[in-house]
Amino acid sequence: MNAMYIRTIGYARATGKIGLANLTYNMMRCIQLNKAIHGVSLG
Repeated sequence: MNAMYIRTIGYARATGKIGLANLTYNMMRCIQLNKAIHGVSLG
């Protein structure tokens, strides 16, 4: 995996940014797996 650098001020902003990045990754991975297995797309 690629390293991710968080350049924010404050713990709450950093955890929020990491959480959004994780959510985006999981959604893209879900779409990728659905295309590979079922040949369908959610978007």
